[in-house]
Amino acid sequence: MSDENVAPTEETQAPTEETPSTNSNVIDSSDKLRERFRLTGDEEILKHMKPSVFAFVPMYLLALLVLGAHWMFEIDWEGDGSTIATLMQALITFGKIGNFGFVFVMLGITWVNRMFNGATSGKWTTGFLLIVTFTPMVLSLDNILVYLGVIETDFIPIDEFYYLTFGIFWFVLFIAFTVFYQRSFHYAITNHRVIFTQHLFIPGDGRRILFDNINEIRTQRTFLGALLGYNTIICDTGSQLGIGEDSMAVSVGSAAPEIPATESTGAVGILKKMFAFVTYQRTRKVDLPDPKFSLYSINKWKETEQLLNEMHQRHSQSGILSELKDQIASE
Repeated sequence: MSDENVAPTEETQAPTEETPSTNSNVIDSSDKLRERFRLTGDEEILKHMKPSVFAFVPMYLLALLVLGAHWMFEIDWEGDGSTIATLMQALITFGKIGNFGFVFVMLGITWVNRMFNGATSGKWTTGFLLIVTFTPMVLSLDNILVYLGVIETDFIPIDEFYYLTFGIFWFVLFIAFTVFYQRSFHYAITNHRVIFTQHLFIPGDGRRILFDNINEIRTQRTFLGALLGYNTIICDTGSQLGIGEDSMAVSVGSAAPEIPATESTGAVGILKKMFAFVTYQRTRKVDLPDPKFSLYSINKWKETEQLLNEMHQRHSQSGILSELKDQIASE
């Protein structure tokens, strides 16, 4: 009797079976992904991904810039006759009480970053920079009031602003926020649709697009992405959700408030004008992909784009007709 006709024994079957220990991890992982992406019964994940670790490099560079701004005010510039040293000495002298020199520099960084209108020009980034900007001024508020004769003794225990200490603190905090924000995004391509999710404090936020609702699949690659090997893929449904043109923004995207004549010359009016100037943002008509609604800065993007094109073709009208034609021909 040949080997082909021999009935398989338990010993020959045993190696083909997966042990519970090896299979359990796969099942747990699959169940977690299904729960995370809230899949339907017959839906299967073909590919899932997260943004590249280099996706938010501009944010890390901005954190370094904030640290550098603090470090510049920590250096002893005396004895150096260069133009930069003279300028820094003037800023430090100007901000001796209230640290106005540092506030002036950080306001400039915030304004330039906002006007640049790039990946680091978002609302929460601008808000964070404004907090960093006015922190030394707030901590020196009692000294300012004493200098103006409003109060006799200071009430804030911090009498000296340690620039390098605060610089390191803001740098670490900004990096932590950026990493947390970056890791909150998770994307999946299933046999039915494309899923974008963001899991911050409340899990499950996101968007789901059926393949037959996609009008166009296009990529947006930056110079930095070309160097570091990532790319952004946009699934355009015609709604332009999250990728429209960026508009001028005052006070984080709202219209500029009208300042009454009685307040226009007072302290309130000056603060409002300063805030409007810092948060002003220029307009440019380009695609601004949102990490919430696009496959933002992903690695192995060519494989992902190929899979998206195949699934888009399969679910399109021509793909369905082609499959129907093949079925009829086979019968």
